Amino acid sequence: MTPRAELTVPPETVVPGSMLSAELHVWNEGRIVDAYDLTLLGPPGQWGECRLGQLPVYPGMHEKIKIPIAVPRSSELRPGPMVFAVHVASVQDPSLVAVPEAEIDIGAFRDVEAELARPQTAGRLFGSNLITLCNTGNTVVAVRLRTAPQDEKAPLRSQLRRSRVVLGVGEKARVGIALRPARPAVVGKAQNWNVKVTAEWGKAAARETVFTYRRRPVLTTGGSKAAMVLLATVVAGAALWMSPVGGGTRAPRTQTAAGPAQLEQVNDAAAKARQEEQKKAEEKQKSQEAAQAPKKRQLQQPLFVQTTAGSKDSAYTVKKGYRLLLTTVQITAAGTGTLLLSAGDKPLGSLSLSQAKDITPKVPVVVQEGGTVRMTVQCAEGANPSAAALPSASPSPGSSAGAGTCTATALVTGELIPDKGPFSKDDTAQEGHR
Repeated sequence: MTPRAELTVPPETVVPGSMLSAELHVWNEGRIVDAYDLTLLGPPGQWGECRLGQLPVYPGMHEKIKIPIAVPRSSELRPGPMVFAVHVASVQDPSLVAVPEAEIDIGAFRDVEAELARPQTAGRLFGSNLITLCNTGNTVVAVRLRTAPQDEKAPLRSQLRRSRVVLGVGEKARVGIALRPARPAVVGKAQNWNVKVTAEWGKAAARETVFTYRRRPVLTTGGSKAAMVLLATVVAGAALWMSPVGGGTRAPRTQTAAGPAQLEQVNDAAAKARQEEQKKAEEKQKSQEAAQAPKKRQLQQPLFVQTTAGSKDSAYTVKKGYRLLLTTVQITAAGTGTLLLSAGDKPLGSLSLSQAKDITPKVPVVVQEGGTVRMTVQCAEGANPSAAALPSASPSPGSSAGAGTCTATALVTGELIPDKGPFSKDDTAQEGHR
């Protein structure tokens, strides 16, 4: 007989980046004990593990299981209803299938990335920069831009080419920033002023970026020295020309005084330019390494055990380069015996199969690389009281389920965190054991 199944989700709108819990009910309207393979279909099955394990159900009864779904914060998820389903297939007869469907109401979110073309710009009479805006939300966003020097007393004026920009989903826009010193410096040392650019959208959402404007004097140190030497030479030459001696005295040579200072300045400028290029190359390499680094992943790993007597276990081993932050274990069991659950060398709980319940540690448990989450079922010998009480629950030919059978399913839920890279930090969990 085709299994009956029902899938329900909360009616609230779900904003991308949050979680929700769907609930699946499965009825066994047959005459024998059966288990059902569960597979998550649709986009939620692509966000994490699509296999949900097996759910054992006695004849004439029904079981339920909660399915946690982490909705990614992605601009590809457009606002509106999104349909998903669960494929429910009988283990005894795989041709008996039910596919209940449900809808998730995806909400709208707005987010904007702002990136400056240059972290530092320089000039004598004016300067400029560019800011690139990108809509990383899932709906149209209107962005308001403001710019001003961080120091209110700075002799500098900054102005945006556009103060308002409307961006579609995934759309980018570049806005120019014009800088003009209020009082240009003729001579002296270069001065640095920080300029802040603010992008605002919504009531409380904003993104701030800061860059440095280096105001240079009109005459450099070497140029002012050369001008002074040239002026002194002209005055001295005029004095000698007008003196009684006439042009007999040779004018002083000024090239030695001016030449080395200008050459030193050129070498310093070239060294600074090389340092800036090396710094940009290092920043680009760090950005590429961060983009290629492994990221955190949501985990939903089923463990299933079916045995008639003795002890049998099922385990999940944490993959290389990751550690598991275990948050909850959903357990469904039937039979007469004991269920033991452990994470690494740390026991999580010991339960009777007839009184199995979900396990949620008060503090998330961390299982390191190569560690295992293990479920062990110790099945008592003899008849299963629950199955023996149902005279119509005789096993079908070739079936191992029935009297004296112990079954248990554990859905391990948590997060896989890389051991290395920019996404390896985790402040919520304490270190566990392998």
